[in-house]
Amino acid sequence: MHINLRIESVSRSALALVLVGCGLVACTTQEAKTTDGGSGKGGGGGGTTTGQGGSVGSGGGSGNTVACGTGAFSPTHGILCPTVPQLLTDFAYNGDSGSTDQARFGDDATMLSGGESTYANMGGMITSDVTQGDWHLVAHVANYSGFNLYFDDVNGCNMVDASAFAGITFTIWGTTGGNPITMGVGIEDDTPTPSWFASVTDGGAVTTPGSCIPTMGSQYYHPGCGDPTYLITVDPNATAASPQTVSLKWDTDFAGGTCEPHVNPKQIVSIYWQLAWSASMAPYDADIHIDNLGFIPK
Repeated sequence: MHINLRIESVSRSALALVLVGCGLVACTTQEAKTTDGGSGKGGGGGGTTTGQGGSVGSGGGSGNTVACGTGAFSPTHGILCPTVPQLLTDFAYNGDSGSTDQARFGDDATMLSGGESTYANMGGMITSDVTQGDWHLVAHVANYSGFNLYFDDVNGCNMVDASAFAGITFTIWGTTGGNPITMGVGIEDDTPTPSWFASVTDGGAVTTPGSCIPTMGSQYYHPGCGDPTYLITVDPNATAASPQTVSLKWDTDFAGGTCEPHVNPKQIVSIYWQLAWSASMAPYDADIHIDNLGFIPK
């Protein structure tokens, strides 16, 4: 079984829904919010993206959940996954795996383990390929679409503690039609509690850790709860030989979360990237590569 560390655009219950396959479901009003949250500047080829994201607030840094929202809904606390390595994956291709669309990482026992997945809603298209030793994503963006990590459910785990690191880093190059990419990291404090989902008509059976209580909403829309995000501008001059390095700190770059504005690295439940889209945008093509995905040492 896999725990899919999904995109914010899909409801919090998507983490449960995608346990069967990697296809993600319908998108939400919250998707549009993530494309607006925060601002960023891309470094030059071989440069570094520095944090300039979102609103600043207090919170984070503790493994304990915080009170957020009102109502008789109990939080569901996460079960931590195994040891997190500094380099999560360099996307080395394993021809014996039988898979060309993802590079598995970890050992499914003592180390954090998982892989990658993509989604595109009706009208759009996205493909994933790792046969060249990086994560190559080609998309026709005509609706909400993106890509994300999933972590294996090792001994029932559903949450990652990356507090040994200061943030997350990777290299990127390619084209996005001049549009940004929103990166988000979901945490337990900002994720709706499963008991709230159970009270919503279309909420479904959700097992994702969560302690936030939305002010209103449904399975795909729950204001009052939202992930910290960062807006990435892909440098058009970056290349495979001289890629753009994106290095984002948990407590300064990711911002705008509700109710905790920044990433609490002790309780990560999702890691995802979302391609820019709104109803007023014209469809566009994106062709990007990601490599050397890991964490920033303290």
